[in-house]
Amino acid sequence: MEPERGLAGVTDVTPPPDALRDLYGARYARLVAVVGAIAGNRADAEEAVQEAFARLIGKWSTVGSYDDPEAWLRRVALGVLSNRRRKARNGLRALWRHGRQDVDDGPSGDSVDVRRALAALSQAQRAVVVLHHYVGLSVAEIAHELRIPVGTVKSRLSRGHAALAPMLREGIDDHA
Repeated sequence: MEPERGLAGVTDVTPPPDALRDLYGARYARLVAVVGAIAGNRADAEEAVQEAFARLIGKWSTVGSYDDPEAWLRRVALGVLSNRRRKARNGLRALWRHGRQDVDDGPSGDSVDVRRALAALSQAQRAVVVLHHYVGLSVAEIAHELRIPVGTVKSRLSRGHAALAPMLREGIDDHA
């Protein structure tokens, strides 16, 4: 949800520069879509992107001069997402140690849409697949943005494609 211009009771806050407001207006929805495709959850994506923009305010003097501030925002949002997932996973592990073990059978049914297919991938594979196919980044750009080796990006793309192929092939074969 986009913040209102004036917040009651908030004082001594310098409003963000126009360029930052313009970046928010132009890129917020796209960033939520990209991070949401990776996260598999729009609410988590919105929170992560909002957190990234909040962090950007304090770093605007530096990041504003970058060729692609959106890439910085994406990297931060994915880092926020990763940290939250790690904390949640650690919480579940702690819960399991105390006797509760839920089993998730995963998606079922004859047709699986792209979102559900992406959800079957690991977050690392989802990230490279979405950044490559949705955002249109090259392997080298993904490696730079995620701070991982090019070979790791290629491996994750290959494994992601291999995992997605059988799930998405059914819908394609039905129309042949």
